[in-house]
Amino acid sequence: SSGINAEWPLRPGDLDYFDQQIRILERRNALIEKLRRKQFGLLSDLKATKNNLMSTDWKPDLTVDSTMNENAPGYLSALWKETSNLEIRVNTCKSKILVETSFM
Repeated sequence: SSGINAEWPLRPGDLDYFDQQIRILERRNALIEKLRRKQFGLLSDLKATKNNLMSTDWKPDLTVDSTMNENAPGYLSALWKETSNLEIRVNTCKSKILVETSFM
């Protein structure tokens, strides 16, 4: 009888390591999906806000998904920064609408 060790080259500690890595990747993937949903919502807000402003002079510059591989180093931080910049733009547009409609 060759036993489990001959068929299974991993040590018990290796399984813990792999489990931890899988959990890290699952959290990363969940964060990516959360940021993508946030971008989608912000784009919807921006479109509605721009329609209220009747302004077409600004187009969102969302390039991370189209220029970077999701598994590339720096992808998550680039997506985070892009989403933050979009959120700032949407909030700025909303503030402008509030100011313009307050003085009408």
